[in-house]
Amino acid sequence: MKKPTPGKFIVFEGLDGAGTSTQMALLKNWLSQQDIFAEVTKEPSNGPAGVVIRQAIEERIVMTPTAIALAFACDRVDHLQNDANGVQKSLGQGSWVLCDRYVLSSLAYQSSEGMDLEWLKAINRFAFAPHVTIFVDTSIEVCVERINRRSSHNELFHHSDKLKTVRTQYQQLLDHSELTGHLVKVNGDGTEQEVFAELITQFQQWMEQSTAS
Repeated sequence: MKKPTPGKFIVFEGLDGAGTSTQMALLKNWLSQQDIFAEVTKEPSNGPAGVVIRQAIEERIVMTPTAIALAFACDRVDHLQNDANGVQKSLGQGSWVLCDRYVLSSLAYQSSEGMDLEWLKAINRFAFAPHVTIFVDTSIEVCVERINRRSSHNELFHHSDKLKTVRTQYQQLLDHSELTGHLVKVNGDGTEQEVFAELITQFQQWMEQSTAS
């Protein structure tokens, strides 16, 4: 029996309100039209550590920044390596996996809170780089507008001053291909379809290059 071709791991990154979830759904539909099966997932995951993280993000429980960083690392290793439904298992079976946020989010958000960047990299050293990172680069003003429109309660980073700091951290990290894999960067301020049109143009170029190599 022929062994399945390993799948591709595609990560979406951006500020809160950037539109990553929307673009991920559009890409999943597009891949389906190309007869490519893709699973969708997110971080924090739906696993036990992810549930605790979500409560902390929504300020329903209090955790120190160090505890949150360690919880994210714990959630990530389970998300990747879980024998039942982990990302590695899906990739090995030939599925493509689309993930809303990954290591880059941890590094950008947690370092913006004063956490040591090298320590954050160290506790996430088990996490492999994605094949592609799609960074939806949306302005602070648009992010805040979208957050206010969809959310009825505050979260840890739902403030323009914090988002500005996170955006600065993101921009510095995007230059590191060992973290991002192939980088697709799009302007997230337009309509859903405008953003996706820019995204899919770059994504198809990557697909053609990866097929040829």
